[in-house]
Amino acid sequence: MNTNVNIAMLKFEVDFYTVDVSQYVQATCNALTFINYGTSVVNIENVVLQPTQSFTIEGNNGEYTDQKFFVNFGTSSTGNNCVIVRKRYLNV
Repeated sequence: MNTNVNIAMLKFEVDFYTVDVSQYVQATCNALTFINYGTSVVNIENVVLQPTQSFTIEGNNGEYTDQKFFVNFGTSSTGNNCVIVRKRYLNV
């Protein structure tokens, strides 16, 4: 009996991107998490994140999105710190 099984592995990396002014963030990834480390409120599209809150979007294995997300601090100019953690496939 042949017990050798070839499993196609998907290689990925994780990157961290910090945003402190309102802007669009390009996803191009399988999963991403927005973490509000600042003292001001941040809106991810229509999702409101209070300080210390996070919001995660995950795809199934092999899926990815090219969507852009608007990270919006409104009129706040201080206390802005949103970290985006992205899981990006390298071999697709």
